[in-house]
Amino acid sequence: MLTDELTSVVKQMKKLDAIENAAQDAAKKQKNDSDFAALVTDFGASLDKVSFAIDNLDYRLSEETIAEAKVALEKLENVISSGVVDEAELAGAKQQINRKVTPNLTKEWKNYHTKKVSGLSAKLASMSGLIQDKGKLAGIKESFDDSGEWSGLSDKNKNGKTKIETLKQSVEEVDQIEESLNLSDAVRDFVVLVTSGRARITDLSDEILEWIKKENMQDKFVINFKKI
Repeated sequence: MLTDELTSVVKQMKKLDAIENAAQDAAKKQKNDSDFAALVTDFGASLDKVSFAIDNLDYRLSEETIAEAKVALEKLENVISSGVVDEAELAGAKQQINRKVTPNLTKEWKNYHTKKVSGLSAKLASMSGLIQDKGKLAGIKESFDDSGEWSGLSDKNKNGKTKIETLKQSVEEVDQIEESLNLSDAVRDFVVLVTSGRARITDLSDEILEWIKKENMQDKFVINFKKI
């Protein structure tokens, strides 16, 4: 009798273990599925940013980063090659993206952005005295400041555009401003000299003086002694 009761208890314990293991496996599967979905979404967002930057800005990836991205794609495919999320393969894909691809993208964008914005800011500064719409000028500068970090390029600003979209718009606006001013090479060089505080009386050629009068900008310029 006792033996029968013990046997029954053992069977019940095994059944409970089986139920608990199944629940744990289901919870683990759900977590792995969720982690994989998040990883794919984040990596997809990075690829979207790369694609946008290449299509709309003079941006290019290094061969090293392209190679690392291809490896990441292969690893992501391996995660579900058996039809379900493989936990070990998922860990490998995470490591490849978080330790190789993302740091490379972050570094390369930072280098690109610094050079790109530096050149545009210098151009903008040289024309700042001629620009009437100071609000647009402030908006462009804000866009430059907001778009330096790779991780935040997908974030939307108050206008509902992503930061990388706003950067593209600002780059175009700088070109439009320069084009609208319709400056000759001589006038452009003179404006740069004035902005940098290096303009001299001898730089005032007949062409420059004619342009100043034509644009009614006599009050925009002042003459001062050079500090010695």
